[in-house]
Amino acid sequence: MTNQWLVLKFGGTSVAGRQQWETIASLARQRLDQGYRVLLVCSAIKGVTDALLDMGERVDTQSDNEVEKILSRHRQLATALGVEAEDLLQEAAEKIRVALQQVATATDEGGRYAGIASLLPVGEWLCTRIGERYLAQDLPIDWVDALEALQTLAEDESHTRRAWLAARCTSSPEPVLQKRWLEKTPLLITQGFVAAHPQGGTALLGRGGSDTSAVLLASRLEAMHVEIWTDVPGLFSADPKLIPAARLLRTLDYEEALEMAASGAKVVHSRCIRAAAAADLPVRIGDLGNIELTGTTIQHHDDKSACGTGGIRGVCCQPQMAVLLLQNLDMREQVGFLAWVFAQISQAGISIDLVATSETTTTVALNMVSNHLDEAILADLASKLRRRCAVTVYPQCSTINLVGRGARVALSSIDPGSEFFAHHPLLMLSQSANDLCISLLVQ
Repeated sequence: MTNQWLVLKFGGTSVAGRQQWETIASLARQRLDQGYRVLLVCSAIKGVTDALLDMGERVDTQSDNEVEKILSRHRQLATALGVEAEDLLQEAAEKIRVALQQVATATDEGGRYAGIASLLPVGEWLCTRIGERYLAQDLPIDWVDALEALQTLAEDESHTRRAWLAARCTSSPEPVLQKRWLEKTPLLITQGFVAAHPQGGTALLGRGGSDTSAVLLASRLEAMHVEIWTDVPGLFSADPKLIPAARLLRTLDYEEALEMAASGAKVVHSRCIRAAAAADLPVRIGDLGNIELTGTTIQHHDDKSACGTGGIRGVCCQPQMAVLLLQNLDMREQVGFLAWVFAQISQAGISIDLVATSETTTTVALNMVSNHLDEAILADLASKLRRRCAVTVYPQCSTINLVGRGARVALSSIDPGSEFFAHHPLLMLSQSANDLCISLLVQ
């Protein structure tokens, strides 16, 4: 046994039943036999986080039935795995109760978001504790708390929502952590999605945060690579559910993978790719239902042609976009207008996905999901912007992204499909500065 770590991350569909956990056990045993120390990072069972979020948003109408539904799913999992878990279920129920009480009694946004941040990761905690008991039947294993290893960075005081629900996190190697975890069993399991908030308590790393957790933890441990096991074999040239002829992409460099993730490819989160690139940490994606199938490897390539010969490698659709059309007839006389617009958006703790500007009009596209936006927040932002310009809001839009090196030459090849835009007028056409993406924004 060496001191070299591997990190294996398992998504919501990969922890849902006995068959999946049997495969997790097999993979863990293989990696241990290869001489590695192994850290398993697990998401909540698919659908649990959404159910908890719905409870948090409707806290005044909360019923015990909804809590019981969540506990019942985990009781069924524990029964399937042959482990006793009633004590864990009771502890999870208490965690939910305390978090909901915090949300209900909060007197400010910070308190409410802190309560939500304590509520949502109960699924990860409960899943990993049940999984630990199952794996312990045949393997030496310890459960470790991800809050020990990951701490979020301080945010501007005006960005309360982001600080609790979509926090950034330190990722530099941590020798003290490595030494502490080396004293435990060679196989560890922990929850994804969470990190310690500077003020105490739990903060979240945004939706899809378990992928990010895995990479950040791997970076802290100076691991060889990260394996992300999900229900698809990797990244495709298009959504295979929509385009059966889509091709599996065997290799991608970080820049291409980041553009695809940011453009709507849901297999791996853009924050995960960004963190992996910063640490030069290879990420391998595989299908837990077919572990022998070669998936997608994302890593640094000195020779960019190793990832392809250029042109469009993937077509991604990014739904749930909100578009703000800002019209200012006197824009040439309005010195600092754009700076003011961006300041209003920044002060709301919102990041911009796309922006285009002309002499009288500015178009801004915002990702509703990654920014945790709802209609009320969007309406409040529009109201503030109307102090200086006319605002038209398009709440239900999608971005079609053409991703690949040499994207500038791609427009010449989409002529057969251009008739589509006669019936779906473009709100924006944007080319990325790095020549990796062409974005077409439509209602």
